[in-house]
Amino acid sequence: METTQLAMPDSVFVRGLEFEGNHGYTAAERRSTRRFRVSVTLELSLTAASVSDRIADTVDYFKVSEIVVEIGTRSTYRLLERLAGEMARAIQEAYPRVAVTVELEKLTPPCPGVPEASV
Repeated sequence: METTQLAMPDSVFVRGLEFEGNHGYTAAERRSTRRFRVSVTLELSLTAASVSDRIADTVDYFKVSEIVVEIGTRSTYRLLERLAGEMARAIQEAYPRVAVTVELEKLTPPCPGVPEASV
């Protein structure tokens, strides 16, 4: 009996990017800046880059970081889902063959109990 093993994709991570932005559901939240933290997982084959040693064969995490911070600081969104979605779309546009996962945290959101973050 023959078994087929599925190849797991390789990943590049950008973890813990922080910026200040004016995002929140209420107008009061959007008037003042709050801190946000973003982690991005990029799934792709790293085989070519492991042989070539060329950045063109992988993703440039500097560029990914620039995209995330630019979107987080230049625009205003009510929902974290929309903000994370815009970040993922922009990264996907820059790297169309890469699967992108964005984890966005709003640090110390204005909620009862003073949570550390909302995700």
